[in-house]
Amino acid sequence: MDKKQKKSRWPVAVWVLVVLMAVLNYSLLYLQRELYPDRVYFEFLWRTAALTFAIVGALIISRERRHLIGWLLMVTPIMITVATVLSQFMEPRLQQATTLDTGLLVYVWFNTWSWWLLIGPILLIFFLFPTGKLLTRGWRWGVSLTFFAFALFLFLATFTPIMEVGDGEQLFANPIGFLSEEVVGVLLVMMTFFLVAGALTSLVSVFARYRRSEAVERAQMRWLFIACAIFVLNYAIGFVVEGYIDSSVGETIFILSVFAIPLSIGIAILRYRLWDVDVVINRSLVYGVLTTLLAALFAGTAAVLSQIAKAAFGEEMQQAAAAVAAIVVASLFTPIRTRVEGAINRRLFPENVDLSQGLVELNANLWNWLSLPRILDSTLEHLEAIYGHEQSAIYLRRSAGEYVAVAARGVLPADLPAYQASPAEQDLLAHKKGILSDEAVPFVLTTPIYLARRKGPELIGVLRLGKRKQGRGFTGGDVKTLTSFGAKLGEPIYALGQKSK
Repeated sequence: MDKKQKKSRWPVAVWVLVVLMAVLNYSLLYLQRELYPDRVYFEFLWRTAALTFAIVGALIISRERRHLIGWLLMVTPIMITVATVLSQFMEPRLQQATTLDTGLLVYVWFNTWSWWLLIGPILLIFFLFPTGKLLTRGWRWGVSLTFFAFALFLFLATFTPIMEVGDGEQLFANPIGFLSEEVVGVLLVMMTFFLVAGALTSLVSVFARYRRSEAVERAQMRWLFIACAIFVLNYAIGFVVEGYIDSSVGETIFILSVFAIPLSIGIAILRYRLWDVDVVINRSLVYGVLTTLLAALFAGTAAVLSQIAKAAFGEEMQQAAAAVAAIVVASLFTPIRTRVEGAINRRLFPENVDLSQGLVELNANLWNWLSLPRILDSTLEHLEAIYGHEQSAIYLRRSAGEYVAVAARGVLPADLPAYQASPAEQDLLAHKKGILSDEAVPFVLTTPIYLARRKGPELIGVLRLGKRKQGRGFTGGDVKTLTSFGAKLGEPIYALGQKSK
């Protein structure tokens, strides 16, 4: 009874903390409005963004108090709240100080490294999303890289000889600083290396988890993909367009892109089925990669042609090099797009792949020279190369609701009992619906093989696939694709079956 009561207090305590942070942030913003009258609007947005992190974290913790992602989301708003409270008391003293006493030293020291409390949790969330656990124990070394980078920076912030306030507006001697400038430079390079390595490893872990995840996790992770795409795109614009982030519009959009991260995490974990974002993510990836490749190709081609034109015809012909490069890039647009789209679909969206491509045995012109067992065996081998399942089999209809195995991989057809579909399963198959069951053995997915008749599909068999290797599952898109493939597979089965009669 005591444990239940203790557990029930957790949601209350978390929401009390959220309310306390909201009151402190907005009340201190009102009190400090005269310190930065031109930035009240942006400070309001930043505090609202922090509150969004806190609310999403509290929602997750309320449902599952041991979920690490919920607690990581709480780190950023706590950091911003502590910084806001400290600034209320320390900023007036700091503006008039010439040396640092103990209180000011702690305040400046905290401001030097506190930005890590935004970057660090986001990187750790990439490792843990959406389950709150690492994909495998082997990914702990990636987390270690992030912690080691933080430890190095904390060591630098503590013992650097000079402490900066703002963008170097005030410089103070650190009373406990003993590091030389050379050592500081070396440690900064090491910290940057470990930080970049940890960030890249976290992104790799996201894609690795996506490829091995089942339908629910994939639906959740796509929300994180689209939020990260918005954030990275806006950040990239800031690098390309000078003064973009410092402008009112740029900073507003940047803060809104930060909003997208906790919102996407909350939707993914709490209501991942709210919208279907597959098409958005697919098009974003395809045209993002395509734009990068074409831009690099144009720049490289223009540079080479410009030098050739200058050497051959003089400087007056250099202008024509850009036009020629544009023509080259335009002519390569379609083939490059096709290759990029195919590569992305194979890696991340196998449900968008046309399963009949590369399976020449389905060509009607070859049916006179191929036997039905050869076509079925080639089909199962082709599907195994795409989905990587452990077992597969093709059953043909013997009577109403009963199917017999005629071809299999990973198991002998003779060892497979007849598949007796229940009335509910038979109804799903008759309406071109797949049957997915993670508990079934040895096959977890059953899809219909049929003829596309005008009055409705004529069911002639079923395709059954076992669990995918490396813990991956079948998505809803996989089921739809395999169901559509059933119509193409039904044609040679029906044609050769009629021929043998």
